[in-house]
Amino acid sequence: MRKKICFFSGDITRSGGTERVAIQLANALRKDHTYEICFLSLTEQREPPFYPLHPEISRDHLGERWIKPGPGYLPLVGKLRKFLKEQQIDVIIDIDIVLDALAIPATRGTRTKVVSWEHFTVDFELSSWYRRMILGYSVKRSDYVVVLTNGDFEAYRNRLGRKNAISRIYNPVAYRFDKEPVCEKKNIILTVGRLVPEKGTEYIKKVSLQILERYSGWQWILLGEGTERKNLEQFIIDHHLQNRLILKGNVENVDEYLRKASIFVLASQYEGMGLSMLEAREMKIPCVCFDVKMGPRELIHHGIDGYLVPAFDCGDMVDKIELLINSPELRRRLAENAYLRMDEFREDRIAKQWKDVLQLFA
Repeated sequence: MRKKICFFSGDITRSGGTERVAIQLANALRKDHTYEICFLSLTEQREPPFYPLHPEISRDHLGERWIKPGPGYLPLVGKLRKFLKEQQIDVIIDIDIVLDALAIPATRGTRTKVVSWEHFTVDFELSSWYRRMILGYSVKRSDYVVVLTNGDFEAYRNRLGRKNAISRIYNPVAYRFDKEPVCEKKNIILTVGRLVPEKGTEYIKKVSLQILERYSGWQWILLGEGTERKNLEQFIIDHHLQNRLILKGNVENVDEYLRKASIFVLASQYEGMGLSMLEAREMKIPCVCFDVKMGPRELIHHGIDGYLVPAFDCGDMVDKIELLINSPELRRRLAENAYLRMDEFREDRIAKQWKDVLQLFA
């Protein structure tokens, strides 16, 4: 009998990295006929989903509008419980820890097991009162926890006391080739991520202004949307950076931009396992990132396959980008070293690790 797996999301139709990797994993698990896969969202705001979902994977949602975490969640517990029973779900995978506040009470007394898939760092979860409360609840009550980094694995064990039923499983890269990727590198610096403060838009403005003023033959492209778009548009106008600092919005062909970029910059204030950084390394792009806790420092060996810049030190970030601009050979060497490590992020390897977790609930 096939095991029924439900991925539980705030809105799986969105264009975020969490939604992208959840859909990628679901599509990969679907290939194994041991599983029947479905998605359930709190709400859905677009049709079809931004990322391609296999037609054999069904979708449903609990409501017609977005509900913020809080008392508004209470009526949804009963709706979720009814869905899980009717669909005879064996395992529900919450792709945001906030959703544990619904899934754990909804599965009480049922056969359904709850896997909490933690996409943020422990420090981020502890930074707001409601996420901190849900984290404490989830640590004690979820059937299994999956985190993205070794740092978070140790934090869950040593700081939160979750000693058992926990694994570190990396996100898979979206692009993996039987042979090395064919890239036509141009004088382009690339940043991929939501245009929101926590993704470091203020730092991007400071660093890009210095770089683009000094190097007239280079462009800086930002992929993503968010609340800071208007501020960035005004910044571009104020500093005469039209056609130099370019906002492309959400795009489906991220790989085309990765093939052309020569430098990748990540300026996040916090980062789990940065999916865009993984994909940049897969496409042989040297990365320059702030050394925030967890993700970047677990991936990058400073000076060997990229650069880790002291957190929020824009001057040092400018210096490291300049080193790469001025040395094509350095760019090539760092990119080649980064690419050599990418096998451990292959989709088939990551799917196998997830299957090992799901087998625990046979």
